[in-house]
Amino acid sequence: MWWLAGVLVGVEAVVCVLSDLGSGIGDHPVAGVLLIAAYLIPGLLVAARARRGEPAWAFLAAGMIASAGGDLYAFLRIRHLDPEPLVTWADALWLSFYPAFAVALALLLRRRLPRLGAAAWLDGVIAATAVAALASVPVLAAVEPAPHSTTLGVVVNAAYGLSDIAVTGFLLGAWALCGWRADRVLGLLIAGMGLFAAADTADTMLLWQGADVPQSLELLWITGLLVLAAAAWQPARPTATTRPRVWLSTAVPAVLAVLSLGLLVVAALNERSVAAVSSVLAATAVTAAIVRMMVSVRTAEQVGAARRLARTDELTGLGNRRHFIERLDRELAATGGPLAVAFVDLDRFKEVNDSFGHDVGDSLLRLVGIRLHAVVRGPVQLARLGGDEFALLMPGMGRDDAAAVVNRLLSTLREPFRLPEVDLHVDASIGIAVRPDDGADRSTLLRRADVAMYAAKQGHGGPVFATGLDDHARARLTMLEELRAGLDRGELVLHYQPKVTVGADRRVVGVEALVRWQHPVRGLVFPDAFLHTAESADLMGRITGVVLDLACRQSRAWHDQGLAVPVAVNLSVSNLRDPAFPEQIAALLEHYRLPASALELEVTESVLMTDAGNALKLLGTLRDRGVRLAVDDYGTGYSSLSYLQVLPADDLKLDRAFVSRCDTDPRSAAIVHSTVQLAHSLGMRIVAEGVEDDGILDRLREYGCDYAQGYGIARPQDAATTTAWLAQSPGVSPETGRSAVPNLV
Repeated sequence: MWWLAGVLVGVEAVVCVLSDLGSGIGDHPVAGVLLIAAYLIPGLLVAARARRGEPAWAFLAAGMIASAGGDLYAFLRIRHLDPEPLVTWADALWLSFYPAFAVALALLLRRRLPRLGAAAWLDGVIAATAVAALASVPVLAAVEPAPHSTTLGVVVNAAYGLSDIAVTGFLLGAWALCGWRADRVLGLLIAGMGLFAAADTADTMLLWQGADVPQSLELLWITGLLVLAAAAWQPARPTATTRPRVWLSTAVPAVLAVLSLGLLVVAALNERSVAAVSSVLAATAVTAAIVRMMVSVRTAEQVGAARRLARTDELTGLGNRRHFIERLDRELAATGGPLAVAFVDLDRFKEVNDSFGHDVGDSLLRLVGIRLHAVVRGPVQLARLGGDEFALLMPGMGRDDAAAVVNRLLSTLREPFRLPEVDLHVDASIGIAVRPDDGADRSTLLRRADVAMYAAKQGHGGPVFATGLDDHARARLTMLEELRAGLDRGELVLHYQPKVTVGADRRVVGVEALVRWQHPVRGLVFPDAFLHTAESADLMGRITGVVLDLACRQSRAWHDQGLAVPVAVNLSVSNLRDPAFPEQIAALLEHYRLPASALELEVTESVLMTDAGNALKLLGTLRDRGVRLAVDDYGTGYSSLSYLQVLPADDLKLDRAFVSRCDTDPRSAAIVHSTVQLAHSLGMRIVAEGVEDDGILDRLREYGCDYAQGYGIARPQDAATTTAWLAQSPGVSPETGRSAVPNLV
């Protein structure tokens, strides 16, 4: 397109030279035809661009082609008239360009503008009115109409310059609405209309003065049309993606407002030098600038307040986690000297919330924040990270200085807090990490301080430095991360321990699923080595879900082999807190096409006591759906006998601590005997755990115990070994398995 523009400009230059050498275009018909073509071709170029689906360019093309039609009318009907009339039908075609351009610009802005705020609209008003005021001065005040001019002639010919001024101001306002971003399309549109405004203003002045209009002005008009065509052919950018330049978005409105203010000053000093319209436009621009300044000040205040709120803990007024991290990053980057980070976690704060309510807990946290803030001095930064956890940043401090600060905090914390409801004593566990001993970057220091804090919580012996941790603490963290990865890789496996009747036939009535971790390096890891760690990291719910799935899958395989043996799975606290857990069990049984009696769920007393009300309700739902329930490790917890009265359990599993000594210890024997009678009186079956030999089994038979399990019967084995054992056991062989235990399947 640029080569065509060059040709058109060259043609126009030749036309202008030929016309100025003669008496007009009429003396050179070829030059006139070339001139009309030069006006028409830019409009056709925009029309070609509009065919690609952009409606804005269709309106612009229509306006440009209509303007070229006015030139054609003037060439055919007006060029021979002497003098030329001031108003003709060509003016209607030429002036139709402006509303078409306005519609095109509105359509372009609708796609390009983001969501606008008050500041953007005010910038648009400032730009539009200031430019209109400044540009209207020479048009409205420089000359007087010629004596032969009519009112219609004055209005029509002045409309060109005023329309150019209005459209140019509109364009600058649009640029302001776009945030003063660098935009090639808007820039070319402004440049094109600037050329139009210059040419139309000069033409109007010459007409009003009765002077001849040189044909060289045609060069400005056609160049302006070519610039508009170039704008149409720029790559489409539907939304603003670049950030505005701050200096530009501030400087341009400010300069325009100052110029408008200067125009008003001139108008005040000499009323006749500035038209009333120009003064009104300038006053509008100055007023908008004042309002814009007020909006900017208000916005700055809101941004500052939002920034403070984003870095302040709402409850205590201390810095929050974001503020603490930002300050830590600055301190780490500023110097390589010593620096200490401490995590402070209040001990037994959950008991305060559970016993007195969250309102009292919040009041306590506010008082803790006030007291800690009063203790810290100098460069020490105190923040609340969330919940009952606080953090200290101690720039320039090593172990000794950090220990002094932390011990001072602990001392002031241990003084009672007087609340309207109760006086409370608070202690805290504090872990400290020091640069460079415990790390030099933010993540390492925070991680080591967190580890030290948990070590302090377990030891209850005052603050703990990360450098003082033993290998066991590091091994615990390593195991936790490996366990998470092992869950993702499916490294958990199940071993199964049979349960048999106490009678002489030892008929198999079920198996208990026991989880193991098939570690890729350590080999088979037993649950006592990782379940406590998993429970502290809230992984028990996920582990139980994996165990349930594996158990149901194996049960399905045994059913397919004719070994219809129920599988028992231990539940965790998280399962009994999950209201959707019964649905999870139902979905598993349906997925593996198992009856409800194929699964038995075991709950320990400690798990049951965590949330007895909800646990009993959830277990009742499971029992109603046909799933058998058992109380595991009975006798080792602190549950009341009243819970046994309402607990929807089928079996009571007596802990091995009593069973393993019942043949040698009279007290243990009495406990076992009485527990068997208690279970039977409540309609439950009793399962004795920890049966090590036949002597214990004989004693259990005397007491009337129902079932037994232990190493004296069978050790836990993997699925393949257990399958072979079951196939050879009475009551579960492929030939008799489906009829030997009809009450369980």
